[in-house]
Amino acid sequence: MTLDHHRKLLRRVYGGKTWIVAVDVLAGATSMVEALRDLGATSCLCVAGSRGTGNLPDPAFCPNPIVLGVEAPDMMSGVRLSLRALAELSPEVVARVDAFDPGRAARVLATIFDDGRDVAHRKKFGARPEAWQRLEDKTVIDELWQTAGVSHAPASVVPARLGALEAAAAELDQGDGTVWSGDNREGFNGGATYVRWVRTPEQARQASEFFAAHCDRVRVMPFLEGIPCSIHGVVFADHVLTLRPCEMIVLRKPGESTLHYARAASFWDPPPADRDAMRAIARRTGDHLRASVGYRGAFTIDGVLSREGFLPTELNPRVGAALYIMTAGLPLSIPLLNAAVVEGALTDPRPRELEAALLAHVDAHRAGGGMAVVPRAPTSGQVASLGWRGDRFEVVAEGGDADAIARYGPSPAGGFVMVDLIAERTPVGPSVAPRVAAALACLSQHWQLGLGPLEAARDVSAAHPTA
Repeated sequence: MTLDHHRKLLRRVYGGKTWIVAVDVLAGATSMVEALRDLGATSCLCVAGSRGTGNLPDPAFCPNPIVLGVEAPDMMSGVRLSLRALAELSPEVVARVDAFDPGRAARVLATIFDDGRDVAHRKKFGARPEAWQRLEDKTVIDELWQTAGVSHAPASVVPARLGALEAAAAELDQGDGTVWSGDNREGFNGGATYVRWVRTPEQARQASEFFAAHCDRVRVMPFLEGIPCSIHGVVFADHVLTLRPCEMIVLRKPGESTLHYARAASFWDPPPADRDAMRAIARRTGDHLRASVGYRGAFTIDGVLSREGFLPTELNPRVGAALYIMTAGLPLSIPLLNAAVVEGALTDPRPRELEAALLAHVDAHRAGGGMAVVPRAPTSGQVASLGWRGDRFEVVAEGGDADAIARYGPSPAGGFVMVDLIAERTPVGPSVAPRVAAALACLSQHWQLGLGPLEAARDVSAAHPTA
């Protein structure tokens, strides 16, 4: 009944209206477009930076999408270039949008990391104020943790120069090297693109050259062994809804300082005490965000479940990618709910009841897998079924027993590989990062991707130790 209640609220917000969905990748708009149709929207137009890999929105409801043909050297550049392209549409593209919406009455729904700029002279619905966006900069977050009373690892923010970085690293290194994270001088960055795990003088030199070219300041902190993970919250006027922890699949490249962000999965279960502690951190952070910057809507705290417990490393003041994974199959669109919460458009939200319903769903329905961006795109989309063989994956014939399904298609930066672990055939409890690393290794050989070796983090908690 709780989900039905909130679906009715969303129908009042989205039903009977025309919507424009403006995203970096067209395939990423499919679930949102389906939700708009289910909620009674009258029509929809998609404008996207590139096509992407996966199923596209139903052309019967969302015909003639506009794809801008954005190309980029890497995933984060693709995001930023797509945001710029959407904000600076050519007169010809604006004319196509005007033909769809001649009265310019439509509102725009955007991607999770959107910067709020208009699209074709139309306002965003659920746009984040700049004060919220600034909190995503990894070099400003320690002050927030301290003010909110959240325990965190020691860190220093220094200029992006080798001498300053090396001095900070020497002071903070606890024996396993240090992690360097760059600021947002160039705009949004994520997916570990501006993160380096530095252990040697040569890695320090290479990392400092990279950061000097892209950033003004760098946050330096000790490397934390443990499971990378996140905790999600949604800020309402009188309650902070919190969900369960979710594993972030961040794989290591032997001998390199760069890391491979490979998506997220919810099969992993931390010890109950750590789960409770992470949810408490999310509530405390959400309360602080509401009081300090008038925050509303979803946010994500990323960190590591280390030997010392969960230590946060960054705040994402938006819907996190893992939230999509955890709520897959839910008969309620979390992105559309979030946009309505940000806008203050829900007439009778019941966040405590919604929290209980969402927790029941995310605990009962596990999902996730891995991904990789590669330089070369296939000439046509490809699909492979993978079978688990105890410590590795192998490609199995179509129709055979599969433990994962992989897809290989285009992206703004070349090719994109997505792996989905089949929930019914994936153990619940331990980290699935080793399975994801094994799946990517199998696919790298099968499709000649050239990924190189990838290693999973070690679980040093009491629940599933691998140390």
